[in-house]
Amino acid sequence: MALVTDKKRTLFQSYASEFEQKYLLEHAGQQHLAMYKKERDEVNRYWSEIKQAKQEGKRITDMVLEKLLPYSNTVHNREKGYRISVVPAITKDLRKWFENAGWQQAENWDNVANAIYDLVHGLIEKGDWNSLVTFEADELVSKGIKAGFITPTFYFLDPQYRIINSKTIDTVNFLLGQDAIWRDLPHYRDYLETINQALDELGIPLFTNADVFDAFCHWMCDKRLGGYARIEKPSEVVEGEEGPPAFEEVEPQNHWEAVYYLVKTGNILGFKTYVADPSKSAFETRLGDIATLTEVPTILQSAREISRVDVIWYRPTPPFFLFEVEDGGTMREALHRLYNAIAFDARFFVVSPIENRDKFQKWVTTAPFKELEERYNFRTYPELFSFYKEVLTFTSMRQRFLSL
Repeated sequence: MALVTDKKRTLFQSYASEFEQKYLLEHAGQQHLAMYKKERDEVNRYWSEIKQAKQEGKRITDMVLEKLLPYSNTVHNREKGYRISVVPAITKDLRKWFENAGWQQAENWDNVANAIYDLVHGLIEKGDWNSLVTFEADELVSKGIKAGFITPTFYFLDPQYRIINSKTIDTVNFLLGQDAIWRDLPHYRDYLETINQALDELGIPLFTNADVFDAFCHWMCDKRLGGYARIEKPSEVVEGEEGPPAFEEVEPQNHWEAVYYLVKTGNILGFKTYVADPSKSAFETRLGDIATLTEVPTILQSAREISRVDVIWYRPTPPFFLFEVEDGGTMREALHRLYNAIAFDARFFVVSPIENRDKFQKWVTTAPFKELEERYNFRTYPELFSFYKEVLTFTSMRQRFLSL
């Protein structure tokens, strides 16, 4: 029996075309796709190391919980060395989370890790579908762990095992017009067959690449992008599937992450963007790869030290916007680099942790900055991140409303 109606097939063909043109072929979409390959290499390497440790009789708990499961790209998770995933399920400390929720006991984590190992080993190494049933049936180790936690690991070890998380579920169920797939593990095989049949019936060549289809599910569920699968649904946090997308979805925590968001925001708003040090990276992205200018616009080049200003937003019609990110240098020097552009119709911004606001106020009221105090602005990292998200949301809504 056919799963996909003609109406939905036509609708999804239009979605796929929009997804390809407005996301997949753009820098953000290409970056998204690149993360699958990177993660696939990481998961295979970690799995080999875990199997070797298991064979040698070593304790594998930390390796399984921290390297095999998918974590969100947060400061905490990066600092702890957890595996950052393009399809995250864990935003916080897993052990504290589960223990505080009453799902797990501190002394039981060795058993949990070994059960996860047995599950992955059973399916990936032996093709034993019954290992899914065995795992979920033992609530002493499986409580709180659903498809969103473990199917990314299956997928990156063997692409025949698709990722099933809340975004896959919402996209596929929207396509089929019914609750056809869910997050329980015992029926995972049935859900894979349903997805494969639905994609065969859709007949969209783009979706023969499983990475692309998963990125499409992300696009279909992110209201700042396509969002069509969740237009009528409120945002939700699903047990076992917390967290934002793994890239550019966390508040900046340092100088270069702030510069990253300034460049991204300027690009979205239609400015040409210049960055003083294009060799630096943030969120695994080289800043020179996202800035659209390789040198300071000609009209501004007469200003002293202008090439050292962290970020410039430029378009032919002023005002120009100049940004200094200040999180460890000298506030006076940052203000002075901006001051050198006083001959132009420009607005000056210092972006900094909130604790530097007093330092900004102290220096901006002294000579020579005081005479131009109204042109200087102080913005915090959280304010920058909030503005970035608002710009994304508005741009997505504008494109959909105006059919751009």
